[in-house]
Amino acid sequence: MRVLRVDVGELSLEDLDDRVEILARARSQIEGQLAEVLAERAQRSSPRAASAVLRERVLESAGRASSDVKLAVSLSEQFPATLEALAAGEITSGHARVIDRVAGKPDYRSEEVILGAAKGVPADLLSRYALRWERVEERDYTKYEQQRQDRRASISQEPDGSWKLFAHFDYMAGRRVSMALAKMAEAFRRDENPDSKITYLQRNADALKQLITRDGPQRATPASLLIISEYDASTGELSQPRLDDGQPVPPEELERLLANADVYTAFADADGQPLWLGRSQRSASLAQRIVLAARDGGCIGCNAPSERCEAHHIQHWQDDGPTDIPNLAQLCPGCHHLVHDCNWQVCQNPRCRYRINAPPDPFPDTGTTTYQLAQHSPVLRN
Repeated sequence: MRVLRVDVGELSLEDLDDRVEILARARSQIEGQLAEVLAERAQRSSPRAASAVLRERVLESAGRASSDVKLAVSLSEQFPATLEALAAGEITSGHARVIDRVAGKPDYRSEEVILGAAKGVPADLLSRYALRWERVEERDYTKYEQQRQDRRASISQEPDGSWKLFAHFDYMAGRRVSMALAKMAEAFRRDENPDSKITYLQRNADALKQLITRDGPQRATPASLLIISEYDASTGELSQPRLDDGQPVPPEELERLLANADVYTAFADADGQPLWLGRSQRSASLAQRIVLAARDGGCIGCNAPSERCEAHHIQHWQDDGPTDIPNLAQLCPGCHHLVHDCNWQVCQNPRCRYRINAPPDPFPDTGTTTYQLAQHSPVLRN
């Protein structure tokens, strides 16, 4: 396989875009073929010997060489269809790594299902969609208990004197940390000079330092963790407690959290704090944001957690769109930009779940229809 070099300075924007696609697909094909060779080399001798070839002949780092060989062997032995798709340039190595991590495990869908989805979405979104493929028939807290056992954190100094922080949490602790960080980062954002050039990641770094050291201009305020549960009026018991992304809440965590919890009851027509505000208010209320988190479970575009999302008006506010639940959807800032500035469209599928599609729709024949305001009412996610 050989791709001829060209003078990119002579290419039009359209030609440059075409060139990006051609070269990226060629890269995937080469990575797929390399994986095939590494798997064969590992089989004839050992994975360590295959890694040594990458180290000695390509000068690859030890960690990367070991990771590449491990992936190659796994794809060859367990996911041959994924390896074939990679070698054909239909997916990227990023997609392949997600499939290797998720497909075939007892709690997840098959390789065929996830590979089919991989051919239509970027690799980072495929990773975020993994939670949607869990097939847990009953509330099983084994995953939570294992994640608790695997929790870890470290901080190390880089050669230039800077510091790098790493942490791995179970899904309950991680969500609480994520919400606390989002709340602190928002406090920093409100106090920023409008002319400052602070980036999203820089703001997060400032917020994390503030949360850990408690030394700075902002003060931490409690972050609200949304737990959704059904209530049986006949028995007075709660059932199926879960986070808004569907992760089950362990009984011991639920008991502790309920001790200081505010309880909201969701009805189709809200009484008290209105869920339908019409044109009287542009920003979504707290009650509305709670219902949106329960219904959407995070960003409808990329599955970013609810605490990093904004309430988007599907029929835009400037086009007389009301601040009502049927006309609102959760979008992270990045996906919000796609809708407002890049003409992506909010759609709803037959299961009353929202998502955004690029123009033209990159997911044909899925049964989704463009959102019609008059046809839908808010539906909490099951």
